[in-house]
Order: sequence, then C-alpha cells, then structure tokens
Amino acid sequence: MKNPYVHVNRVDELPEKAGRITVNVKPDDRPVEVVICGDPDGLRYMASVLMWLADFDQGKNSDPVGSREHLHLMPGEEMDAQSCYVEVCRADAKGTGDLPEFMR
Repeated sequence: MKNPYVHVNRVDELPEKAGRITVNVKPDDRPVEVVICGDPDGLRYMASVLMWLADFDQGKNSDPVGSREHLHLMPGEEMDAQSCYVEVCRADAKGTGDLPEFMR
C-alpha cells in the first residue's frame, strides 16, 4: 500500500535506517500504552535518531525563533511498514529554550 503522506525531513544527516523497528499503540488499552519493538539494530537506529535530534543545532535551520525541530518517522521509510506514523519533537524552542506549556 502506498504511503498516503507527503513527507520530507529537511535534513540530510539523519542516521541511515538499520534493523527492524516499530512503534504502535496497544488497542483498547487503558491507560494508553505505546509499544516500541525492534531487533538490536533497529533499537540502536532509533537511539541514534533520538541522539541526532538531541544534538541538532537548531540555529542552523531557517525556521523562526521559537520553533521546535522535529522529525517525521514514516511507516515503510524510517520505520517498518507495520509501525504507526511517529513524530519526534525537540521540546526546547529555537533561540529561547522555552518548553511547551504542557511541560512546565
């Protein structure tokens, strides 16, 4: 099935996908439970993506002050085809370091 999302991560330095990794929500589970499941290489890949985002210099993109760098991890691309769509976001705003209201 063709991915319905148009998606471009604007950065070229992302770690290369390795291994198998999925992120899914357990259906009908209360409270909501997110399951991250991967082989050793897939888990290392996910860790490297998170480390890349944590270390990213937000000053080097053209986004305005106050924006937050984020990545779209798409099923069949950065994630295995069985995964749900995942967005990973830096909480600290570019130029100010402010956290979103819900994290204060």
